[in-house]
Amino acid sequence: MRAADDPSVSIIVPTYNRRSRLGRLLAALDRQHRSGVPFEVIVAVDGATDGTAEMLSGLRASFPLKVIRQERGGPAAARNAAIAAAAGEVLLFLDDDVVPLDGLFERHLAVHRRDPRAAVVGRMSAPPGAALPPWLDWEAALLDRHYARILSGDIPADWRIFFTANASVRREHAIAVGCFDVRFKREEDIEFAHRLADRGVGFHFIPDAIVHHDPDRTLATWRHVAFERGRHDYILETQLGRAERSMRDEWHQRHPMNRALARCCVGHQGRTRVLAGVLERAITSAFQRSRRLRLLLCSALFNVMYWEGVAQAAGLGAGMWKGFLEPPRYAPTTNSSSAKP
Repeated sequence: MRAADDPSVSIIVPTYNRRSRLGRLLAALDRQHRSGVPFEVIVAVDGATDGTAEMLSGLRASFPLKVIRQERGGPAAARNAAIAAAAGEVLLFLDDDVVPLDGLFERHLAVHRRDPRAAVVGRMSAPPGAALPPWLDWEAALLDRHYARILSGDIPADWRIFFTANASVRREHAIAVGCFDVRFKREEDIEFAHRLADRGVGFHFIPDAIVHHDPDRTLATWRHVAFERGRHDYILETQLGRAERSMRDEWHQRHPMNRALARCCVGHQGRTRVLAGVLERAITSAFQRSRRLRLLLCSALFNVMYWEGVAQAAGLGAGMWKGFLEPPRYAPTTNSSSAKP
């Protein structure tokens, strides 16, 4: 039940061609709402062609539901359209491939109740017992290690962890910073969070505010996501002040083998194509039973594609390595956004 001093909540969900997963999320939200948790839901249908809009038109939910339809514009544009239609004081961002666990809303609201200038980030975890393909297993393991580093104090809970699969902020702050930058098709949530930090919003990681994350990426899609993350991380890097840049530091923190493979291939399309093909076959091999080895192979493939994206965005090809391998001209940081899948 909503306490008298609780702010009202709008749940923001962008979606594209994930009708069944979206239906699962909305069913989970319906159970939460019927148990006494009040909120509205705004779903932004981002040019979906799989019958999502038709499914939503026939939905009979217990919660207030607003459906926004738009031409395909990406998650930033979809979230902005949903924010414009939202009535809640707090915006809770969920992805269409998650399922919220009990207590999620109460834990987000507990922070917003005591701190009106808060941004709250919960935990994403793999569904218990799920048989994930190796590349999605790698994502889940990477996130778990990242969360452990936050809880141990090795890295701060700051704007770099604002992953919109499970995050919230007051609507007034989102509006004040101009919402999401539609030029970003990846890392749009991190770029948005950086502008929130400039406004003085503080970031809180709440490890027991949990969603089960069940993405449906194929290996080819996952590989493309790695490339696009590299491209957009470089674009974001060029917008930040020197003291906040972390890409060069991240390069030096990567495993030596991953650095060697990336340095050998990036900027050479033929080499990258051959190595990526070899790694993909090894990752999906039915004879490869070692989870540890599969995770290492996924890490190698992700890194090659990520730095290929960086090289393309920088326009330097293989020539970018000299800059990365020079001693940093500024104090290294321990912050890293690289955990985000």
